[in-house]
Amino acid sequence: MKKSVKVITSAALALTMLAFSGCKEEVRQGTMDQYSTFYSMGSFAYLFARKSADEIASSPVEELNEQFDKLCDGISDILTGLEYSISSSVETSYIYKYNMAEADSWVQIDYTTYRVLSKAIEIYEFTGGYYNPAVWYCVDLYGFTTRVEDSDEAAYWRDPVTNEKGNLLYYPLPEEKYVTAFKTLAEGFADVEVKSENGKYYAYKPAHVVEVDCITYSLRLDLGGIGKGWAVGEISDLMDEFGYKHGYLSFASSSMALKEHETAINYTLQARDPRSESNGGLFRIPVKNCELSTSGDYEKYYEIDGTRYCHIINPMTGRPIETGVASVTIVGGSAAEDDALTTAISAMGKEKAVEFINANEEYFEGKTIVFLVFEGDEGKIITNAPDEIEVMNEDYVVANDVVDGKIVLK
Repeated sequence: MKKSVKVITSAALALTMLAFSGCKEEVRQGTMDQYSTFYSMGSFAYLFARKSADEIASSPVEELNEQFDKLCDGISDILTGLEYSISSSVETSYIYKYNMAEADSWVQIDYTTYRVLSKAIEIYEFTGGYYNPAVWYCVDLYGFTTRVEDSDEAAYWRDPVTNEKGNLLYYPLPEEKYVTAFKTLAEGFADVEVKSENGKYYAYKPAHVVEVDCITYSLRLDLGGIGKGWAVGEISDLMDEFGYKHGYLSFASSSMALKEHETAINYTLQARDPRSESNGGLFRIPVKNCELSTSGDYEKYYEIDGTRYCHIINPMTGRPIETGVASVTIVGGSAAEDDALTTAISAMGKEKAVEFINANEEYFEGKTIVFLVFEGDEGKIITNAPDEIEVMNEDYVVANDVVDGKIVLK
């Protein structure tokens, strides 16, 4: 009988950490299963790694432990290096220096920033601007950035409204002049360039600026919408280099790399229902040897008069998404691209997203896309693989067919 192992994480992608069906006696027996936890970019990353049965049987325990320690050291180096390259809140990072640079200037960056920013430019163009890492000011305007300690208070900043315990309830809505200005500023990402010259790397900060109440704002980038997925891809490659055939890496429960399971045919990915107060499931799908990412309006948000304001910004409006899309998951391809594309699809909304997916059928071939969209109180699941997923909430129905490889809305 085929077996499938369920993996559950706490947030978007429910991977039940190390809760395996059957063969419980193998868990933590000797050094067969090895685990580690990392913290980077404000989130935890969980690693489970296991060598092949033949290698375990033929290798001394000390050697297996030494290899795992080296893997963990390599993962730490990747995460630390990435944070000090692309974090918009680490003052020594290259993106922070880029953000602080004068407009209309070339800023020296490192190779990692060059590669990540190049990919961001590629996805920006691919999505017609729906993925745009230049919405930093829009995100900050609604209170969703990580502010540098002791940083100057921005002119547009509002004090948060809290409850009796001091917990955040919401931020008062910003003035329209800032929404309009920062949306216009983000459009300047179309002019961002990168180049390599004499073994060094540079990024161009466009001359594009906006002015509000005599204060000039130049472009700032936030690569958080691609960074965790990028890290997952790099770590997945490192696991392959060290010969770890089995296991997975889950970063912030939103980007993952999965290898083979040691005893079962597949893992079972369980996506969380973003509207379930009890962390109920949205759908299940068997997965292995793949990378994936998810985005949604439930990770960081607050509500004002029944309207949800989340951290995902629609670059076309400069505001938090109001498309009805509550979650998007893409399985297959690179986690970095999936990370950016799930953000873009959230901003597109149902019709534009379907049009985008259908227009790029060759790119999405072999990938599974699932998104939940609300029209009023009615939740609908849209997917290019209705026969592969198991819908877990009977209140939601798959609201499309797939005809000749294209999504057709019902």
